[in-house]
Order: sequence, then C-alpha cells, then structure tokens
Amino acid sequence: MMNFKIENSYVNITNYPYIERHFEKMAARGWLISKIISGNLFLYKRIEPEELDFSISPYEVETAYTRKTKEELEEFQTVCEYVGWNFATKSYDLHVYYKEKDSEVVPLHTDEEEEFNILEKIAKKQLKALYFQIPLFILLAWMVIGRSLASVYGMKDGLTQIVSLLIPVALILMVINIYDLRKFLKINRKNIELGKGIEFNDWGFYGYKISFILFYISILVFLAYLLYSAIVFKNIILLMALIPSLIGIVVGSLYRIYVKPAKRSIGYKKVVLVAVLITATILSIGTGIFNIGVLASKDGPSKIEGYRVLSINDFSDETIEDSGDLRRNLSFLIPVSYDYSSYARRLGVIDTEYSRALTEGLARNLVNRYKREAENRLIGRNSKDLEFIFENGVYDSYYARSGLTEDDFISLRDRDKKEAVKEALEIIKERSIREDLDGLWDLDEVYFLNYESSEIVLRIGKEVFFLGGLDFSDPEIVGVVKDRLGLD
Repeated sequence: MMNFKIENSYVNITNYPYIERHFEKMAARGWLISKIISGNLFLYKRIEPEELDFSISPYEVETAYTRKTKEELEEFQTVCEYVGWNFATKSYDLHVYYKEKDSEVVPLHTDEEEEFNILEKIAKKQLKALYFQIPLFILLAWMVIGRSLASVYGMKDGLTQIVSLLIPVALILMVINIYDLRKFLKINRKNIELGKGIEFNDWGFYGYKISFILFYISILVFLAYLLYSAIVFKNIILLMALIPSLIGIVVGSLYRIYVKPAKRSIGYKKVVLVAVLITATILSIGTGIFNIGVLASKDGPSKIEGYRVLSINDFSDETIEDSGDLRRNLSFLIPVSYDYSSYARRLGVIDTEYSRALTEGLARNLVNRYKREAENRLIGRNSKDLEFIFENGVYDSYYARSGLTEDDFISLRDRDKKEAVKEALEIIKERSIREDLDGLWDLDEVYFLNYESSEIVLRIGKEVFFLGGLDFSDPEIVGVVKDRLGLD
C-alpha cells in the first residue's frame, strides 16, 4: 500500500478557503497534506482517517529585495502553534495549519481588513512579476515559435518544438493568473470599503489544473530529450548551450539565499542585484566564447560508416587526410536527421544534411524551408550592395556570380533606386533558386539554391538531402553523389 499520494491541484490567494475544505475531506479519507510544490502539486502522507480543521494563513515571505529568514518563519509558525494550530506545509506566501475538529483554539484569521491588506501586498507583488514576464515570453514566443514555423532548424530540432509548446501554455497560465488576481482585488477592495467579508473564488481552478498538466508533460519530454541527446547522441553543443542558463540560476539563487534576507538597506540590495546581473552576463558570455573555442579546436575524422553523407575523399583519386564533424539531430517531425561537414586544407568543405521525415508532406515542407532560407540569404547578402551600385551607377562584375548581368544593371539603373533593387533581387532569386527542369538528377524534387549550383536540395519520398560545396550541375559529380548516397 502506498504511503503517499500526489495530486494535481492549485492554491493561491484567491481560492485558499476552498482548498482548506479540500484538505479536510482528504484527511477524512486518510491523507494529510505534507508538501505543496509550485502551488499545484500536492503531496499527501497516509494517516488514520481523522476529522481535522484546516486554516491557510497568508504571510508574505519574499519581495523583490527582501526575504524572511528561517528564524522569522519559525517564529511565525511558533506563534500559530502556541495557540493550538499544527504546521503542515506552505506554498509561497500561504502557510497551511490544521487542528483536531471542533477543538477550541484561537482562529488564525481575526481581522478581515488586515488579512486583505496582506493579500493585496502579495497580489501586487505577483502582478508586477507577471507584467514583467509576459513581454519576455511574448518575445521568446516570437523568436522560438517563429523559428519553429519557418526555419529548417526549427523542423529538425526537437528542443525548439518542445519549447514552442511550453511557451503558449506558460502564457495562458499567466493570463489566467492576472485575470484571477485583478478580479479578486477589484471585488474585495469594494467589499472592505463596505465592511463586507473577503470574497474568494475558484473560477479558474480547472483551467489551472489542465494548464499545469500540459506544462509538466512538456517539462518531462524536455528532460527526456536532454538526457537522450546527451547520452545517446553525445550532444556536447546542446549541453554547452545550457551552461549560461545554469550560471544564471546559480547566481540568482545565491542572491536570493544570502542577499535578500540580509539586514541591509534596499539601496544596497539593488546595487548588489545589478552587480549580480552584470557578473552573470559576463560569465555567460565568457563561457559561450570558451565553448566556441572548444568546438572550433575539435579536429579529427568522424565515424561516418552507415551514414549517407559525402566526404572529400569521395571526389579524390587518392586518399586525403580530411576532418569532419557529424552532428545528429533529434526531432518529433523528422525522426532521423544528421549533418556532416567534410573538410581538408586547400580543398574546401563539403556539407551534407540528411533528413527522413514522418510523411512526404513534411518532407516537401522541409524542401520549401530550404528554398525560403536560400532566398533570405540572397536578400541579406545582396540588398545593401545593390543599393550602393544603383546609387552610384557603377556595375560590379561580382554580381555576375549571383546571376545579375551588366545588361540587367543597365536596364534597371534609370529606375527609382528602391524599385531597381527590388527588381534586381527578383532576377537574382529567379536565376539562383531554380528547379532541375532538365532532369539531371531525376528525383522527386530537386532545386539548385544559388547561381553557381554549389548548393542543392533533393527529395526522394520522405528523404531530403541538402548538399553544399560542389558544382552540382556537373554530370560527373552528380554520378558520384548519386552512387555515394544511394540515389539511383
């Protein structure tokens, strides 16, 4: 028989009297609340079924710059226990007490106006934190979800996909919480002015529960993803990327544990907070630079047996000492995905990106993302320079390599500069990103991604290849590639 029980529920300053009744029902069934995690995971321990009264008392534990010490919390608990209440646990600023049913003890809540003043301070603190977090999460949503919906990386990276699910759930929770707190304050400010009691509600109870279930499922998937990537794929890059976040958590925790409870002025704590933020930023940047250096210094051939990738040695009559980086990806949309770069001194780099999607529809979507990213690269690479040459009226032969001829330039130079640049970019895109209409490759989908044909994306059913570093319009190279990658 299990001696503990876990329940997904929710307690905050707007609904705790309802949770008191819930704890009483659980005690009557033989379960006593022993711990509350994040305000929504309730941990119970088994007891003999007993009739108990519960009382949840608000007591502000932490503000932006202060935090009650352990001694102050124990003193508060001692006072409550002195008048006959037993301490069970706490959830942030809410402290849970219980006693035998109908035993004569002093109530913990005696003055509703004073109780509401405490609740109002707690609510204002929570609202400030939520108002600060929401813009950050919206920015994060724009960056992460935008990348997930549009980029090649977002489709091939499971971490981006998990975070794309987590962010909307977190935003929904924040919006529910803001509405809940604002409604609670608005109703009860008026009630206190009229001499009425505090009005609690549990309107958002099931919304909180469902949101937290989704949130914790996403967290578990996220942790499983990290462990699998680290252990099976030996994904050093992903682990290194987590170091700045860990630095922030450690430095922030040290500030919270040692600085907030200190008997120092708020001005002093603000200065320390700024110093802590600067230190965390410097450490994160320094760690990032160090990580890049470590990755850059990594040299030596990767084991590519069994992988459908290209090596410089595939195009040489003699064996060349080359190096390569093989990176495996983990994605829910593309179960099998890996990237390989083969390089040798004075011979350049050959890139291979292989993906096997769940469906042909996803594979076609991936091809379109490669084309769109190629377009964006062409625009980013050429826009400013095109503005310069049309402004000065001097053609640069460099643009012949992008597909813009001198005749094109002459035909456009007398137009409005913005219109000329726009038209020139359209010419470059049309001549660079083009379908293999001659059937050179004879596959389901084939697109050259630049004018020199040194980048190409191929699709056969659910499989997609991105290749770079060779002239993929050369029939001899096409034959070697198809043979090496098994495309015949």
